[in-house]
Order: sequence, then structure tokens, then C-alpha cells
Amino acid sequence: MRGLRVSAMRLHLWIGLIATAVLCGGHAWAEEGGALRTAPLMRGTLWWITYEDHAAWTRAEFDAAIGAQQAVGFDVLWVLNTPQIFQKALDTEADGECKDLMGLVYDVADGRGMHVLADVPKGGWYGQTIADEMCDTIQQFVVQFHDRYGEHASFYGWYLNHEINPIAPEDKAQSAYWRGVWRRVVETCHRTAPGSVVTISPFFLLDEPRRRGFVYLAPEQYAAWWGKTLEATGIDVLMLQDSGEHLSFFTLEQREPFFAAVAAACREAGAEFWVNVETGEADVADWDEFLALSREGTTPWRFTPMPWLEKKLRLAARYADGIINWGYFPYMAPGPSSGKVQSGRQDAYAAYKAYFERMRNAGASLPRLPQSDPAK
Repeated sequence: MRGLRVSAMRLHLWIGLIATAVLCGGHAWAEEGGALRTAPLMRGTLWWITYEDHAAWTRAEFDAAIGAQQAVGFDVLWVLNTPQIFQKALDTEADGECKDLMGLVYDVADGRGMHVLADVPKGGWYGQTIADEMCDTIQQFVVQFHDRYGEHASFYGWYLNHEINPIAPEDKAQSAYWRGVWRRVVETCHRTAPGSVVTISPFFLLDEPRRRGFVYLAPEQYAAWWGKTLEATGIDVLMLQDSGEHLSFFTLEQREPFFAAVAAACREAGAEFWVNVETGEADVADWDEFLALSREGTTPWRFTPMPWLEKKLRLAARYADGIINWGYFPYMAPGPSSGKVQSGRQDAYAAYKAYFERMRNAGASLPRLPQSDPAK
């Protein structure tokens, strides 16, 4: 009899979860314990492409690499080092033998229905480069890059590759600098490629004693800075790194206040909030061990173990409109190799693929990707 009552309870729970998912209109995925804002699945990863490493790749090799990502549910290709490989395409084209790696990426992505985010040049740095000079560098790149690739169906948007440390509230000059630069760049991106999105992926620091000397901001302070910045710039998507130092001992309880605060700030500013869930981490027990090993240059890195990764994904999914990733490269990407590292990557890829298929079979699906808002 007790077994029947338990089965009935589970049935009622499952019916309730299905109803929740239906009522959410596909924008949240329900699971035991409550409705998540999005499915606990990654939709893309940071892909560092270099001319030195990838110039010899064929279209088939790019297709295989992108196909492997698509097979675990990714629909976004987030490409880093775009300025270098774009310049190489221009240089080799002038020499009569064009090797256009971004062209290959866009071509394959077009055929697979993927979406490409490309980073823009840094253009300099605060304290070293005047704002006008940085803006000119980035704006010229945006126009030239779009002229070459903007007609691709997979052309989706831009990534501001400025990973700045948290800024002290009293540092008004630096805040004004970044907000002014980003506002002008975002306006150029939206004007040049209407509907394209502009993204950024900042980090917070879980180091209140400032062991490493960097400014610490509490979650509310950090969120307030980014809320004002999003309102001032029109950035479409903030992709918050799920821990600034990539350290395995940080708990979910330490991360969650930052997720909650920044998510609220993003929505108040009219931006999407994504979480950049890391699948690579420094395997250390505490701050003392990390600092000692980092001084020696012997910090051990690993693929985030799948049970721990699943918990990180579920926490992110409670607050995020989408989940992006750092760590697929180099810790998960499959590929032919007889080396020990490659064997570990294959195992990690297989573990996540099994998780992805389990979630998909349970009804998880990704929401539609956003477009920029012309009203901003």
C-alpha cells in the first residue's frame, strides 16, 4: 500500500511538472524541486582559433569539430581571436593564397543552422589608450568584418573581449571610460548589423580578504555596477563567469548571491543574463594550496567532474536565460589522438553527451536566441 501511495505522489508530481513546463511556454524547463528558468544545458563554448593551430584544417575538419559541438546541443559558436585570423585572411588574400578561417567557420555554421559570436579587438586598455583611439580601432574592425561576413545566415553577433577586474565604486573615471567606449561600440555594432547582439563575459571575485590584491565587490555592489553599465551601453547579453578564479573549492552557496543579484540587474536594464559555466577548473583544496601552487607554476587543472558540473548547471539554470561555456576547449573536445590528455577529453565529452541526452529525453530544450532590441 505504501508503494502505491508513493507511486501516486510521484505521478501527481510529474503531472505538475509537465503543467509547469507547458505554462512556461518553453522558456523554462521543470524538474523535481521547482521550475528552472532555462534548461541546465550549455548552448555553446568559447573556441580559441589561431592561425598557427588551424590554418592547415580542411573544411571537413571544421565540420567535424562543429558537428561534435552540435551533437551535445550547442547552437552557438563563440569564437575568440577573430581579429588575428581575420587579418591573416586579408594578408594571405593579398598574397594570392587566401586562408580564411572565419569564412570556413561561417560556411559550416550556415549549413548546420548554428550562430556565430565573434570577438572584436581589445583596441587598447584603460590607463594606456585614450577612449577615442580604442573606439576607432574597434569600430573600423566591426564595419570591415561585417562587410566580409555579414551576409552569412549564421552571423549572430559580437563579443566585447574586455575582462576587466571589478572596479572600486569611487573609481568614477574608469567606470566612465568603459561605459563610454562600450556605448559607442555597441551603437556601431547595432547600426552596422541590425538585429545582431553584443555580449560580454565578466567575472566576479570570491576573495573578500583580497589575498591577490584585487578589488572585492559584494554581490549587490557588483550587480549595481553592471546594472548601470548595461543601461548606459545597450549591451544585449551579459554572460557571467561562474567563478572568477576557476577554483574547484568554491561552493554553490558562495556563487548564488552573485547570480541572483546580477540576474536582477540585467533584467532591470533590459539585457539577457547568461551564465558562463566552466568545465575546466584548478583542482585545489583551498586558497593556501592554490596560492602556493600558483607561485610554483604547478597548479593542477582538470575537467570539472560530471556530478559537480551537473550541480553547477542546475544552479545556473535557476537564474539564467542561457548557459554558455568555457572549458570545452581544451578539456572536453573530442578528436583523434593517442595522447593521455586526449583520452581524458574523450571521456569528458562522452560523460557530458550522456548527460545531455538524458536531459533532452526528459524534455529539456533551449529557448530561442535573443536579438538586439532596436529601442535600446
